[in-house]
Amino acid sequence: MKQDYKKLYKQVIKEYKDFYATLEATKLNQATGVLREYQLNTLNFCKKIIKQLDELNLPYFPIGGTLIGALRHGGFIPWDDDFDIGMMRKDYETFLKYCEQNYVCIAPEEISFSKNNRSLVWNKYLEMHPKQIIYSQTPHHTQIIYGTNIDDCVNIDIFAHDYYKEDITIEWYREYINKINKEKHCKDNFKTIIEYFEKERKTNPIFVDQSSRIYYGLDNIDNYILRHKNFFSYDTIFPLKKAKFEDIEISIQNNALEYAELQYSNCMSMPSDIEISPHLNLRKENTEKYNHITGNKFKELLYQLVFKICMRNVSDENINYKSMVIREFKERLYLKKEQEVFKKLYETTKQKLDFLKTIKP
Repeated sequence: MKQDYKKLYKQVIKEYKDFYATLEATKLNQATGVLREYQLNTLNFCKKIIKQLDELNLPYFPIGGTLIGALRHGGFIPWDDDFDIGMMRKDYETFLKYCEQNYVCIAPEEISFSKNNRSLVWNKYLEMHPKQIIYSQTPHHTQIIYGTNIDDCVNIDIFAHDYYKEDITIEWYREYINKINKEKHCKDNFKTIIEYFEKERKTNPIFVDQSSRIYYGLDNIDNYILRHKNFFSYDTIFPLKKAKFEDIEISIQNNALEYAELQYSNCMSMPSDIEISPHLNLRKENTEKYNHITGNKFKELLYQLVFKICMRNVSDENINYKSMVIREFKERLYLKKEQEVFKKLYETTKQKLDFLKTIKP
């Protein structure tokens, strides 16, 4: 008998929401199975990179999900699959030079947003240089990668932070980033955007060598996906402390909770929703869908056109809407029938519900 996925989805989403409401963020078990194995493989790789940073005397601090995981779980957030750290600009650039001299480097000109080909380029380099450390500088962070292909590789993401002039306000900065964002989205190739950011940093006097005010760099994705609440004070981050993360100690901000709450409100509570293995799923999605559309030149050109339209002239207020537009476009392009859409929604929600049941104590 043919399944009614619209009806099944309505049933499972209600069960999911009811169960989700019973969870306490600080009282969850670790992930299990394949995801836990991947987290531990990532941790082992991160130990090597952290050791190199320590040997080079380059300070770092956890950010994003890694910071929340350290504060809330003493390790990985149960559904997360990556490791993110921040560095101040001078230390960040020193490490990039180290990467260029010691790792395999992915040429940024090989990757473009409209081609959506980062995963494919990663896979090419991983297969050409198996079990060698690979370095990829993107417009939004630096990624250090290790593995044999896109399916088994692990990575650590590094995000630049800058010192800013004391007299600029967060309101002024919001408008500034809106302008930068619009200009950025008129460009496509990774190398072109990286060069644009470098020129802006070197010529704009708001960037200084030292101050009591710290914030994301122009080449830090958080500048474009998070609401700007306030700058970080120097004392929020420094002097760095030590904190437990899984079975190791890592450097952490002087006032880590204050830093985290400026990134994410209510970060010690359950988020509005979860996404299991978001980065692993995105890699798989990008490689599969890109390979699919290259078989149809019209769809490939249409994808690039809509992407560029969606990504231009974006303001701080509708930045999340932009992501929704792109996702909706993908769904409509590849999942034409309503039942196929609801089948995917049902399967995804059922997967999340089953996963949450494994991490509730």
